[in-house]
Amino acid sequence: MSHRITRLPGNVAELVDRVPDPDIAACTYFLAITVTSAVDIGDHPELSTALSELRERGVVAPSHRLQVGSLLAQQEQRAFAAARRGDHDAHERAFFRARALNCVVHAVGAGSSTPRPPRDTLREAAYEAAIACRGPAAVESVLIRYAG
Repeated sequence: MSHRITRLPGNVAELVDRVPDPDIAACTYFLAITVTSAVDIGDHPELSTALSELRERGVVAPSHRLQVGSLLAQQEQRAFAAARRGDHDAHERAFFRARALNCVVHAVGAGSSTPRPPRDTLREAAYEAAIACRGPAAVESVLIRYAG
């Protein structure tokens, strides 16, 4: 099955497939940390709490997953409103922040009511991170660390 990640430039799709199964969770976590830093969205306490839980416990409390999902919805609304106003800079900023938040949404499991296979989660998170970072370089850097 083809995935939208295959349309990205570079080797992101191949690298995701090469990450060993035992390393997928750590890779997904590090990808989320990288994108929050790259796009400068890490100042939300809700993100810090959710990512800390993910690192320490491997799972995130449902209430914290909802908070991260709420942050995503807020950024998407900002992007929409800015586009309607014709404010290209604000639209672009909110759009790329929303993509970064969507990477975190996938990483913490806030994107669906049923758990996804870990590699699918990594695939979705990597795609969103590449869009948020405006290219695959940062994502490939993280993936190479795990894929070898």
